[in-house]
Amino acid sequence: MTEAQDAWDTLLEAGFLHALRDAHEATTRIVLGALSRAAGFKDRSFGYTSFDVLESQLDQAFGIDPPRRGAGGPLAGRVVRENLNGSPGWRLGAYRVLLKRHEFGAVDAIRWDQDSPTKQAVSRQDFPGDPQLTLDLGISVRPAAAPVTLVLAHSATDEPIETELFIGRPRYNADAGSPWWWRRPLTAETLGPDPRRIAEPTMPLWSDDTDGVPLRLREPGAATDGTAAEAAR
Repeated sequence: MTEAQDAWDTLLEAGFLHALRDAHEATTRIVLGALSRAAGFKDRSFGYTSFDVLESQLDQAFGIDPPRRGAGGPLAGRVVRENLNGSPGWRLGAYRVLLKRHEFGAVDAIRWDQDSPTKQAVSRQDFPGDPQLTLDLGISVRPAAAPVTLVLAHSATDEPIETELFIGRPRYNADAGSPWWWRRPLTAETLGPDPRRIAEPTMPLWSDDTDGVPLRLREPGAATDGTAAEAAR
């Protein structure tokens, strides 16, 4: 199994990816509802605000902040806050996720080599699928306790309101090549049913246990008011 598939399956089955998408949608509603270009807010304002609000929304989604009873659902206690050099991050198992806001429609135009030192370091992580790693010495370059750091690339536009959300493994692209070793969109179609929401069983309208209950068909024209009982005798 490839790293991309393992990461996807692990985070999807836990409901982690659904929590990311819910938090991003909530963030978009909050930010676009509070800021407007007519009031003088510019792209930079939307960028800083959406980053801060998304961080708070994710803490709430995972039951980290505030740690109130019942918050986070099945992910509470499983997802921990694990920042990297001050950059907010969340970890589930072997995978940690950091945030990156990109220009809408330009997720493949990110230049990690021109980003912050932290993002540059993340994009330089050894990737098992890198064709340049030709030597197999039977040892792991990454310490066993160290997580694989992924990036949640998020964006939204207000004219009209649209969102973009991707999770992927960044690739250091000083060669002006692709900024991703792999990336996948987080949409309703790609995610499917939310495993955090367990459907409550519904009681059947009838069952075999009701065989002993007498049923009476109502004949056309039968009384429908208080005289129905009289007519049924």
